[in-house]
Amino acid sequence: MLDRKQQIKKERVWLMRTAALAGALTLALGGCASGEKQGASAASAEQEVILSAFVQQAVTSDSGIWEGWAAQKLYNDTNLKVDFYATGTEVEQKLKQYIAAGTLPDIIGFKDLDQAQLAMDAGLLVPLDEYKDKLPAIFGTEEYQSAISYSMENTSNNTGKLYIMPTSVGPVSYNAYNWVPMLQWDAYKQAGMPKINTLEDYLDVVEKMVELKPYTDSGEKVYGFSLFSDWDKYSALEIAALSYFYGIDTEYVSPLMETNVVTKETNCILREDSFYKRALRFYFMANQRGLLDPDSMTQSYSSLDKKFSEGRIMFSWFSWLSGTYNIDSSGHVNNAQRPDGYANVPAGDMKIYEAPDQIIGRNWYFAISKNCREIDKACEFLNWIYDPEVERYLYNGPEGGVWNYNEDGEPVVTEEGWHVINNKAEDIMPVRWGGAFQDGTYLLNALGLQASTIMDDGYTIGYRYWPSSLNANATLMQKEVNEMLGTDTLAEYLYKNDMVAKSTIAVNMIPPASDEMETRINAIGEIVRDYSWQMVYAKDNTEFESLWTVMVEKAEKQGLYDVESYYKNAWENALTKAAEYE
Repeated sequence: MLDRKQQIKKERVWLMRTAALAGALTLALGGCASGEKQGASAASAEQEVILSAFVQQAVTSDSGIWEGWAAQKLYNDTNLKVDFYATGTEVEQKLKQYIAAGTLPDIIGFKDLDQAQLAMDAGLLVPLDEYKDKLPAIFGTEEYQSAISYSMENTSNNTGKLYIMPTSVGPVSYNAYNWVPMLQWDAYKQAGMPKINTLEDYLDVVEKMVELKPYTDSGEKVYGFSLFSDWDKYSALEIAALSYFYGIDTEYVSPLMETNVVTKETNCILREDSFYKRALRFYFMANQRGLLDPDSMTQSYSSLDKKFSEGRIMFSWFSWLSGTYNIDSSGHVNNAQRPDGYANVPAGDMKIYEAPDQIIGRNWYFAISKNCREIDKACEFLNWIYDPEVERYLYNGPEGGVWNYNEDGEPVVTEEGWHVINNKAEDIMPVRWGGAFQDGTYLLNALGLQASTIMDDGYTIGYRYWPSSLNANATLMQKEVNEMLGTDTLAEYLYKNDMVAKSTIAVNMIPPASDEMETRINAIGEIVRDYSWQMVYAKDNTEFESLWTVMVEKAEKQGLYDVESYYKNAWENALTKAAEYE
């Protein structure tokens, strides 16, 4: 609400000043969990050590000691265990509480530079460059050097230190698009597989699909569209996300800006001709037709994920947002009579956003808390997850269990391995390792190297991009989708039809705003979030337009044009800097 403006303005100062006064909160939050027991003396080399971890990149309510085949390798290699703290919803607020108390967990995963900046401002991070001898995998791996150099020069509070180590360094993954329009395949086929030319065409198509399947087999109501608000920051983020279908970033530069990576232009999302207004109108129209889940404004991501798993939503905007509906064991994708699942169905006018080659890594980072009692062991853990050979293990599972080298020296996923991968959340790993395939990366979400990075053997570090994997194990549904596209992969189809918008690493080079600018951004963000959802549920077009006008006017009074000017300047500087690396 707007009456919180002054509180927001002083937020960073408050976070640092309250650290010394937060003893009670320290106890409530549990503090740093190094050692076998809280308050125990430093563990010897023979003793197991438990490190606490708060990894915001992994939005999950799961918590506790890491278990499974990957955790067992960690223990075998280092005598370490990791106690993951739940992230789930309101991760930023949890982070601010930890910072205020001065009790960051031992290992921290940041999901953007603003979060990392708060911890650096509070002086709570370890300068990793002072522990080079403990981090040979980081400082000795060639692929990381540009990321290290950039971070020390540009994201270190002007200290020249390495406080935050980027993740996902390396070339963009082939055929791996984050934002892709997907439709429930069987219902789309029943609707006649109509051609989709524009974003708005999905409304007619999805309406017909819901008419054909108004309820699931278990009697649950089906919706054309459904959203969640957990990840909203300065806008209705999952509404803005439609922009990535058209090569427009609405997150990395700023959720208040839309940056076209094709034209290299950036403008405020509240301009009259903005894509953001088009996206709001899209969901407003969906609601007017009765196609939008009424829970969209209030439900959590986990609630939405459950609905996708049950097949209750017809349209998805993330390539991975399908719950368990696309998992083989769900009985849909390889159903011989009616192959089903969420399938890529892009509109003809789209330019799907393709991530840049991450020469300096992406804006997800790992760091070590300064109040960690076992800094050497924390370094050992960080070194472990950045070790390319360990990453190969985490990405693919154990050699001889999920995959093998064939007689020609080529890595190949085994038949048993594909079964494990396709049912990644189920505890069906080969018995000598145990657990589920997702145990390798699920709680970390990002590793040091992109899965498409080429290793010394000439093959990518991750199984997805091995030659033997690209067209292997296609489901019955995927085979039908490929027949519709006329290609073996989505990437081939998109490039063939000039439907790719290749991004630039400049999107990862926007510095955190000053405290004064951040105050304006927060105030504007509250207005935009609130009014955006009101617009989606407006009773008619007149109210929709009226709410838009009020939102823009209120944002202008909070310094909207100053914010736009700031990001325009930051973007131009980022483009110049990016040219040094690309």
